[in-house]
Amino acid sequence: MNAAAREAETLEQALARLDTLTAALERVSDEKAREAARELLALLLDLHGRAFERLSAIISASGDGPALFEQIVESRDIAAVLLLHGLHPQSVEERLQKVIARMRPQWNARGLHVDLISAGTAFAIVQLKRNGRAEPTQQLRLEIESALTDAAPDLDDILIEMDMTETYAETAA
Repeated sequence: MNAAAREAETLEQALARLDTLTAALERVSDEKAREAARELLALLLDLHGRAFERLSAIISASGDGPALFEQIVESRDIAAVLLLHGLHPQSVEERLQKVIARMRPQWNARGLHVDLISAGTAFAIVQLKRNGRAEPTQQLRLEIESALTDAAPDLDDILIEMDMTETYAETAA
């Protein structure tokens, strides 16, 4: 792929292509070729992981390390690679809380309150409370899942509990 095509490809498209190529590799009938390709991919990932780990250590050791690293992980492309190698500096919980805090004014204006109940390595549980306004439930779920999945693509699932009985008191946050 040339540089111009790579530049035009979004992160989502690149990840989808990666999934497609990985699935194609699994369909290769020659077991030795399939195993060699897997080993090559594992070696490349290991080399990249080592380089990113070292780069992370250098950044962290510098005087402006934490602030610089915060700026770096704002790039979705870089964050995706750091997640791939288990090097993202923020926990799943931190990333989800950050998105919820950023979206809170918009959601509160619509009569919605979203709280992170728990976050683990495989899934997170989020509670949604409504304050009297009706919006389609499925649309709300998709909106919240989309916002949170962007922050934590490493999770297998985001479960949304709908609390229809309680209303919440809007607070200035």
